[in-house]
Amino acid sequence: MKTNIWVCLLTLALLWFFSPLAWGAEVDQGQRLYLQYCSSCHGKDGRGNGTVTPYLKLKVPDLSLLKKNHKGIYPFNDVMTAIDGSRAVRGHGDRQMPVWGEVFRKEVEKEKYTELTALLKAKVIAEYVATLQR
Repeated sequence: MKTNIWVCLLTLALLWFFSPLAWGAEVDQGQRLYLQYCSSCHGKDGRGNGTVTPYLKLKVPDLSLLKKNHKGIYPFNDVMTAIDGSRAVRGHGDRQMPVWGEVFRKEVEKEKYTELTALLKAKVIAEYVATLQR
């Protein structure tokens, strides 16, 4: 299982390195996925003001301050692991039941590269969140 994850991560790194021309398309895709999966809690601008926040018990973090809160460095890896569920996040469930990682995997489970496709979705969302930084 760990080997599969490393192969997927290496593939993602190669895709990212060799596809700078596709970045604009990924931002659009990331925005679309972010709006679909994340904005109801985090808001369209990432500031934690989504439509469901009044009904939540937990305070939704302001994603637009991630870079500022990490000494000017956008914590891409932390964002990826929060999205795909490989890091426990109270509002997203625990490691045994990661919300978006599981959803992404189920959406593409009939595809040949299920894990890779799910990771790519998390990657483009994380890249889009990077554009929301103040």
